[in-house]
Amino acid sequence: MMADLPIMCTLPPSKIMDRLTDFEALFAESLTGVEREPLLLRLTFDAGANESRVQELFEAEQQCCAFLTFTCERDETGLVVSIAAPPDAGPAMDGFQALATRNSPPETVAEGWTG
Repeated sequence: MMADLPIMCTLPPSKIMDRLTDFEALFAESLTGVEREPLLLRLTFDAGANESRVQELFEAEQQCCAFLTFTCERDETGLVVSIAAPPDAGPAMDGFQALATRNSPPETVAEGWTG
């Protein structure tokens, strides 16, 4: 994570809903835990989660949200993806958390990111 990177998603607005819908499907399928610290979000996927699919989706997200840092590792509970953010990226973290905890649908998260 580099402090000089702009805090913005470079994905075209027309593609944001598709990406968020992909995340929503992945979360519904195999997400088992969400932990949040102010600038860190830990997402735990069950042991049977398709690791290559999880990594592929987060790698694609890294391409458009370079200000976030994603790490993926296996532990005894399953596959854990950690998302770290710089201080001004709270809204991005809030959006991921809302989508992961199913408190907001992709449409609402997209409005917060593009509005």
